[in-house]
Amino acid sequence: MKCNYCGAENKADDKFCSSCGAELTAKKKTTKKVETENVEKKEVKEEKPITKTNETTKTITDGKSTASLVLGICSFVIFCLMLPLSLIGLILGIASKERSGKRTAGIVVNAIGLGLSLIATAIMLIFGAAISAAFSAYKTYDNNKSFFDTLEEEIEKADEQEEKKDVKKIGDDHYGYVEVPTNWIKFQDLDSTGTYQYTDIGDKGYIITLMTYEQDITPYTAATNINNHIKEEGNEANITFSTIGKYTGYVVHAKYTDGTYLDAYLFKADDDKLHYVSIEGPDKDNDNFDIPDTFTLEK
Repeated sequence: MKCNYCGAENKADDKFCSSCGAELTAKKKTTKKVETENVEKKEVKEEKPITKTNETTKTITDGKSTASLVLGICSFVIFCLMLPLSLIGLILGIASKERSGKRTAGIVVNAIGLGLSLIATAIMLIFGAAISAAFSAYKTYDNNKSFFDTLEEEIEKADEQEEKKDVKKIGDDHYGYVEVPTNWIKFQDLDSTGTYQYTDIGDKGYIITLMTYEQDITPYTAATNINNHIKEEGNEANITFSTIGKYTGYVVHAKYTDGTYLDAYLFKADDDKLHYVSIEGPDKDNDNFDIPDTFTLEK
């Protein structure tokens, strides 16, 4: 055993130093060992916080990079959220202190996404403005169209009322009624008996004739008889199926050798009578040829 005071070597079982007489103990050595162990433990305790802090910082930094990259990808997948996701992802990527490919990729992806989202937003704003302008223009057009349509209807009604002032209803309960110009007068053609007739004033005037058949025959038979009779006299004639007022029947279209035209309508009315209504005159295109279409049974 080595003396702690003089350094002399002694036997292991000696209690006192053979050189200086000092008591031989292992106290100092033990104390040194304990101090050494304390130092080692202290060093370990001092190192642990440093290691833990570095790992935590690395973990947090790595999370920002990952979040940046994920948000960048999501911004492309979810187009409507591209702008906010790209912006947040770009901020996280820039804030990350880690120098890795994931951080760089996140920044690049989010920068591209942010640029595309800004372009898309601008396009949508322009498109929205165009749609709004088009809708406003259509609405204005629709309002104007409605106004002019209403105005046109009012003008037509006024014209109809004005025209009605220039017409009168002629006829009776037996023959029916039609509307003719107010200047037309009643007359009786010598060759037409049992008829109700009106005419305008002039050398080559127009004549409206109302008549009913007493015999029980069909409208087609009556039309055929008239058509054949006109042709036998050397005139042109043909039969068509047509309407007169709210009724349907047959009409004989004829052109006489003197240039006069005739439209003779034959139909069954609500009174179950076979009615004959004809208009004749020099001009087939004249409005007077529309008079038969005003036929009614009521005055």
